[in-house]
Amino acid sequence: MQLRTLKRHLGKLRGLSFVILIILSVSAAAEEWTYTVRPGDNLWNLTERHLKSMEYVQRLQQLNKIQNPYVVSPGTKLRIPIAWTKFLDDASAQVISVHGIVTLQRKGHGNIPIELGMQLFVGDVISSENDAFVTIEFADKSRLRVQDNTSLRLENMQILGDYGLIDTLIDLQQGRTESSVPEKSEKGTRFRIKTPSAISSVRGTDFRVGTTEAQSVTSSEVLTGVVEVSGGKRSIRVPAGFGTITSKGMSPALPIKLLPSPDLSATARYYQSLPLVIKLNPLSGAHAYRAQIAIDKDFGKLWSEFTTTNLPFRDGDIPDGDYWIRIRGIDESSIEGKDAIIPFSLNAHPEAPFVTAPLPGGVTTPEKQEFKWAIQSEASHYVVMISRDSDFSSLIYFDPEVKGNSVILTESLAPGHYFWRIFSVSASEGAGPFSDTMSFRVPYPNPSLEEPKLDEKEMTFAWRAAAEGQSFHFQLARNQAFTEIIHDEPTTASQVTIAKPDSGTYYLRIKIIESDGFQGPWGTPQTIEVPRGISYWFMLLMLLPLLVLL
Repeated sequence: MQLRTLKRHLGKLRGLSFVILIILSVSAAAEEWTYTVRPGDNLWNLTERHLKSMEYVQRLQQLNKIQNPYVVSPGTKLRIPIAWTKFLDDASAQVISVHGIVTLQRKGHGNIPIELGMQLFVGDVISSENDAFVTIEFADKSRLRVQDNTSLRLENMQILGDYGLIDTLIDLQQGRTESSVPEKSEKGTRFRIKTPSAISSVRGTDFRVGTTEAQSVTSSEVLTGVVEVSGGKRSIRVPAGFGTITSKGMSPALPIKLLPSPDLSATARYYQSLPLVIKLNPLSGAHAYRAQIAIDKDFGKLWSEFTTTNLPFRDGDIPDGDYWIRIRGIDESSIEGKDAIIPFSLNAHPEAPFVTAPLPGGVTTPEKQEFKWAIQSEASHYVVMISRDSDFSSLIYFDPEVKGNSVILTESLAPGHYFWRIFSVSASEGAGPFSDTMSFRVPYPNPSLEEPKLDEKEMTFAWRAAAEGQSFHFQLARNQAFTEIIHDEPTTASQVTIAKPDSGTYYLRIKIIESDGFQGPWGTPQTIEVPRGISYWFMLLMLLPLLVLL
C-alpha cells in the first residue's frame, strides 16, 4: 500500500517537473543570439566586428567557457547577448507577392497601395482587406505571410553587429500571420511577433500567430522548430505540433497538441462549375475549418481564404486554372491544426451556352435536324457532339469548329433516340466544360399526322436539373445590365414558363441557391431574339430557349 502511494506521488512529481520545464524557460535566451564560428574567427575579431566595445572579450569568453580567446574551433556556437551587440543600421523588407487590396500607411505619405517589389521600412503599417494577402521577405530571408483582414506594424527591423544579427519585431494588432524563419542562415535571426496579449519569439521555425482586437486573445501554432510565447509574467516554449492561447494580462496556457490534418482522400481534384464546392470528410475535434487557395505549392501567392463551421467549403468567384488548396481544422480554443494540401484544377469558363433546341427529352423534325443555342459572348466557337449512347462512345456527329449558334445536319438522323452536348471555346480561356448530356428523339414520319396546335403566348426556359437541395433564381431583362427586369423568379423546378414578350432582344441569366442559403454567382448573361410576327411552325422550331447552367 505504501509502495503504491509512493509511486503515485512520484508520478505527480514527474508531471509537475514537465510543467515546470515548459513554463520556466530561460528569459535571457530571448535576449541572446547565436553565432557559428567560421575559420579565422576568434573572440577578439568577433568582438571588434559585432560588439559595442573590446571590453566584452573577457565577458564573451566567460559566458561561452572558451579556454583560449585566440583559438576557437570552427562550428562552435557562441551565445552573444543582444545588450552587448552594437547597432549598425535599420533594415528593410520587400514585398514578394500581393493579391487583392492591401494598403500601406507611411508617415508623411498617407495610404499607399502595396505593389509587388515594394520596399518596406520601420514604422510602416500594413492593412489587408477581405481576400487580400501579401508576403514579405526580410533581410535574413525570413518570410511573413499577412492574411486577409489583418493589420500590423513593422515596429523594428535592425541590423546588429557587422550584419551578424537581423532583429525583427512585428506588432500584430488584428488578424493572422504565417511566418517562416530559416533555421540556417549566414545572418543571425531574432524574429518576434507581438500582439496585445503575447509575444512569440523564434529562431528557425514555421509558425502561425492570430489575434482578435475585441477578445485580445492570441493563438500561437508551431509547425516546425520551437516558439517561445510570453504573456503576463511567464514564458513557455511551444514545440512543433503544439499550440497555445494567451489572454491579455494572463500567462500562456499549457501547449496542446494540434489537430491532425483533415482527410482529403475523397476531395475532388477537378471542377467544372461555380460556385466551387469543396467536400471533405469531417475531422474529429474540429469546431471550424480554414481553407486557403493558392497558385503555388508553397502558398506564397494566396488567391482566396475562408473559414466555415459547416462543410463543404464554397468559393463563388475564381478563374480557371491550376491551384493548390490547404485545409486545417480549428479546435474549440481557436487553435488551428495541421494542414492537408492537394492540387486541383478548375475549368468552368467559358460557360456552355444556353441551348434552345432540342430540349432535353424533346423531339426534332423528321429530317435535317437543327440544333440551336444562345450566343455566348466569351466564345470564339463551339464544339457539338451527337451520339447514340449517353457516354458518347458511339459518336455519329462531331464538329469542333462551329462558328455560329446553330447546326443543321446535312444528313438526317434515322428515327430513334439520341444524345447531344455542347461546349464553348474562347481564345483566352480555351475549351470550357460540357453542357449536360441532353436526350432527344427523332420521330418516325407520319404523313397522316395532323398539324399540331401550338400556343404562341408562352415561352419556356429549361436548364440543368437541380442537385439535391438546390433551387434557382431566374431573371429575364430588356437590357444586359439587368436594370430593366421583366421577369424575376426563384424556383425549385428546372424550367420556367412565362408569357411571350414583345418582339426584340432580351437577356437572361440564372444562379444556384444551395440548401443552406448560399447563393452562387450569376451566370454569364445570354441573349435571345423574339422575332416580329413569328409563325406557329417557326415558333415550334425555335422550341423555346433552353438554359444550360454551369
